[in-house]
Amino acid sequence: RSGSCFVHSLQVLAQERRQITTLGRLPRRASKRPALAMASELPGTSIVVVGPKGCGKSTALAHLCHLLGGFPEEEHTECRSLAKDLGRPAGQHVWMLDRTREEREHGSSVEPSLASFRSSSFAYTAMDTPGDAGHSKNMLSVTSLSDVAVLVVPAVEGEFEVSVDNGRTRELALACFTMGIKNVVVWVTKMDDVSIKDPSARFEDIKKIVNNFLKEVGYKQKEVPFVPISGILGGNLVVKSSEMHWYAGKPAVDVLDSLGPMARPAEKPLRLPVLKVCQHDEAGTIVVGRVETGSVRVGVKVVFSPSGYVGEVKSIRKDGQQVSEAKGGDIVSIAFGDAVPAEELHRGMVLSSASNDPAAEAESFLAQVVVLDHPGRIRAGYCPAIAIHTAQIPCEFEELVSLIDRKTGKEAKANPESATSSEVLTVRMRPRVGICVEAFSAYPSLGRFAIRDHGRTIAVGVIKEVTKRSVPKARTAGSNEYFDN
Repeated sequence: RSGSCFVHSLQVLAQERRQITTLGRLPRRASKRPALAMASELPGTSIVVVGPKGCGKSTALAHLCHLLGGFPEEEHTECRSLAKDLGRPAGQHVWMLDRTREEREHGSSVEPSLASFRSSSFAYTAMDTPGDAGHSKNMLSVTSLSDVAVLVVPAVEGEFEVSVDNGRTRELALACFTMGIKNVVVWVTKMDDVSIKDPSARFEDIKKIVNNFLKEVGYKQKEVPFVPISGILGGNLVVKSSEMHWYAGKPAVDVLDSLGPMARPAEKPLRLPVLKVCQHDEAGTIVVGRVETGSVRVGVKVVFSPSGYVGEVKSIRKDGQQVSEAKGGDIVSIAFGDAVPAEELHRGMVLSSASNDPAAEAESFLAQVVVLDHPGRIRAGYCPAIAIHTAQIPCEFEELVSLIDRKTGKEAKANPESATSSEVLTVRMRPRVGICVEAFSAYPSLGRFAIRDHGRTIAVGVIKEVTKRSVPKARTAGSNEYFDN
């Protein structure tokens, strides 16, 4: 299987240098922070760190993980030694996130990476994402897994203006909102740059501009937290920086804590969109994803849709530790042994209970779509890509059902010939490849999507109802290679 996959254990990580940091194993060194509760006692929060290429987001996140003991000590020591030997001291922390040769040579993220850290109040799972617009597909795949978005913008003169003028920062904020992230925090990084003559004034100017387009894309937070930081020096990440005495707010980790515990959906049947799949010599097939609803336990049988493969959960790992059960909001790696062939699974599948409302492939779905910015007119037959949970697939506008009045929410015109920017419409959509989706009212995280064309988000939508195919007969490794639905 092409690409890297998340680790199932520290042993896998040691063998596979392309893989990302193992979830949360505290190093043995003493911490300067107050004594922490065990991981199982801390409520969990997942964050995704996004920002334009070169903004310093990976550096800031890596330094935060280092300060809070989020990296395995032995491997971090090796990474620092390697950075020193190669004359790249700036890589001593960030190379724990940027692991491929391409990322280290060019100094920018290509693939999403995962790390963990703990404050005195919460256990955080953090996802670093590529900032280059050419890798938006990789960024979108993990955005849907997060409770909180950390939007990183650079304070350097010229860099911030470019990221605003080319629309990249706004595009990232829109992607986070579209994929259902309700809480956003902004880190204004590189505050230590020599080009900044009046840091306080620069910070306030950036805050005003970013606040405006966060409201434009849909964020309704009364007061979005902004934190000025230095990723290289670690200023304002864990403790207040004396170099930024003009800043009266909290450091970055305390701002995250102040958001409080995340509200989880009411108990529903299991839904876990697959993010990564890999094969391990001992554990067999391993999948990584976030439990969106329900729970999964060792020993239960689950079905992968739309493939129909059924497997028994052999083990579950969360935050680098083996657990017997995972619940809503947990990002986990699950081992299935050899019962399910890894080559038959892929990102975008949905794992569900084999006995309690198993997920089924969507034949078509009815959605309400808001056209944000399309250069022409959208007509029946238009086939862009949609990003929904961890999947990104081609999907056809099969039928334009009606135009919707934005003020009243009622139908304004039936069977319109076309739609254009700023219009809202109800549309019948048909996926071109197998995909599992749900009505937004039943499973919100599987019922909202972004529509992308030529590398840009041109529309967003929510699913009203789904026409599903029948659940296929159970498949196991070595049997039922050809079957009828």
